[in-house]
Amino acid sequence: MEFSTTESARLVLPPGGFGARHYFADRPPAGTGLIALEFPTGLPVVLRTALAVDPAATTPAAASAQPPPALRHLLNLNTASSAIERTFAGRFGLHESIYFIYGPDAPAAKFQISFKYRLLRLDDGDDGSFTHSVQAGYTQRSLWDIDANSSPFYDTSYMPELMLESLAPMPAEGASGITLLGTQLAFKHESNGRDGSDSRSLNTVVLRGGLLLGQMDHWHLILVPEIFTYVSSLEDNRDLKDYRGYGRLRAVLDRNSRRPSLVYAIQAGKGFNHLTHQVDLTIPFRTRWLDIETALLIQYFNGYGESLLDYTQKSETVRAGLSLVR
Repeated sequence: MEFSTTESARLVLPPGGFGARHYFADRPPAGTGLIALEFPTGLPVVLRTALAVDPAATTPAAASAQPPPALRHLLNLNTASSAIERTFAGRFGLHESIYFIYGPDAPAAKFQISFKYRLLRLDDGDDGSFTHSVQAGYTQRSLWDIDANSSPFYDTSYMPELMLESLAPMPAEGASGITLLGTQLAFKHESNGRDGSDSRSLNTVVLRGGLLLGQMDHWHLILVPEIFTYVSSLEDNRDLKDYRGYGRLRAVLDRNSRRPSLVYAIQAGKGFNHLTHQVDLTIPFRTRWLDIETALLIQYFNGYGESLLDYTQKSETVRAGLSLVR
């Protein structure tokens, strides 16, 4: 069967959103019973469904929720992986960047993983307005002394958080000026998982926002201001506020996933006495070895707190490597 649609407008989906498009097709004259349909092109996973074709009916009816056993394997409805996909589909999202980089100064290697998972959707998001949800986020950043004997991990920061997230609809094509992209109100825990004199931990309440300056489909600037306050005692790092301060600002110069991107982050300690700068330059590339979005990442760090263990020590270094999520 050949499917057609009368809807020619481009379908733009916001992060975490969904869309619908209607298709129609002529029924095969000799086709009866269940017909399996696959939609593999341009999608991250193969979508499968089935139609029940009744020669006595004027239009095909949707197949029942439980197709015959002979068809279940074809539709991949009775496998463990399919159950996982149905459980997690649309719930996992991007949070902070994911990368692995290496440099000349010890600890030479640095990597970060990050994701978020939607726990609760607070509205249906069908009216084109802000969507609101409760998200659980997790970020882990490690410094790895990979060139030393036995290659020990120097320090790791574990950062779970619970967020109330509000996301704006995708800006209209050609829209310019200043656009609010969304906000996050989060309770965040950060610790390095150690005990004794090496223990470091803190709890904060964080408010983040995203502002778009320019057009999304051209070169644009995204500003991500972040303010936070400490909500627990800092017994194992009482002067951390002096080095972390109460806020951070990130500026992202970008166009789309196929162009280089530049991120500048600045954080000032209490009284602006301990400035920290980080610059991330990513250059996307494709390789037949990795069937995912990849980019070359060059990161420059100058300041305090790259690791919780030595947050009072200033460091300056350059590392380069692979970025999977920018």
